[in-house]
Amino acid sequence: MLQRLLAIKHLGLMIMKAPFRPVKRQFFYLRIKKYKNVKKIIHTITPWPSLRNVGDHAQVMAITAWLRASFKDRLILEFDASEVYKNLAAIKKIVNEDDLIILQSGGNLGSGYLFSEGARRLVIENFPNNKIVSLPQTISFGTAPKDQNELEISRRIYNNHRDLTVIARDERSFELSQEYFPNCKSLLCPDFVLYLATDLQKIERQKVLLCLRYDKNSALSTERKDNIRSQVRKTNKDFDEYNTLINRNIPRRNREREFDETLRLFQKHELVITDRLHGLIFSIVANTPCIVLRTIDHKLSASVKWFSNLSHVTYTEDLNELPDLISTMAGMEVSDKIDWKKLYFNDLWPNIMANGTGNYTQFEED
Repeated sequence: MLQRLLAIKHLGLMIMKAPFRPVKRQFFYLRIKKYKNVKKIIHTITPWPSLRNVGDHAQVMAITAWLRASFKDRLILEFDASEVYKNLAAIKKIVNEDDLIILQSGGNLGSGYLFSEGARRLVIENFPNNKIVSLPQTISFGTAPKDQNELEISRRIYNNHRDLTVIARDERSFELSQEYFPNCKSLLCPDFVLYLATDLQKIERQKVLLCLRYDKNSALSTERKDNIRSQVRKTNKDFDEYNTLINRNIPRRNREREFDETLRLFQKHELVITDRLHGLIFSIVANTPCIVLRTIDHKLSASVKWFSNLSHVTYTEDLNELPDLISTMAGMEVSDKIDWKKLYFNDLWPNIMANGTGNYTQFEED
């Protein structure tokens, strides 16, 4: 009897929930349908609030600022990756063929992050007549049969699109983009968070900051992480630890606050040791010396080459070098003044459009 009552209750809940999702989708469409006849940019595959990586959300801030500086008379609409899965049909209803589609930058173009890669495939397949630009990505597909199968799926979808630009975040990814996606335009550009670099007020710096990975991309075992702590102690330096994956959601309204707090944290330390790409990028934006360690792929070993001329950034795979590097670099005066916008981003759109199609007017500053 109890089992029958539970089954009836479960059936009732299923009946109540069944129409709920279509209703939410309808509300979503009603909210966005007013943008149907507006010239716009669709910025999509962005991080959703429960993706708690400050680096991912900082990229959205940077890309949004770049889009606003680069275009006039175009509305920017953001749809995160989860919204693509839930509301693609509604999004398709408001997109016109002269709307530009921008795919979020990051390190998820590959077989290791299929939620994001799957959403990217959906957008590329469902908007065959729109100009689509995938902003700087680390590209990485594994060698196992299942990974190579995912590569073939992405290859087919990407190469079938008539106007897709794939921008790589490092030289190795650029080579892979040219190899995997010969029908697409491939470009090379560093991580977009550099766009947020600005003059910072000098503050007192103390201690070393360890910004280390604790996920599947870490090349450091627990023992090697302990070794890093021991190497820091050998220099009589105190240290703090931080992970760009924080313990709270990051809704859109909180992105700027989380980024500012993270930047202040990096700025108040005299040295950062990291195996996270945005540990490196945040260090550069904060003008903090940085020792970079490798990950399991080329994400950092290739990306650090953008900064080979900076005396306050160094890369090592030998943890025994840490004491000497720490003694040399901690508290180092950062004298390099680089205008990252001018160097890499102000001409990015003209480079995208060179030999391309479409008519997307750039904003011209007075």
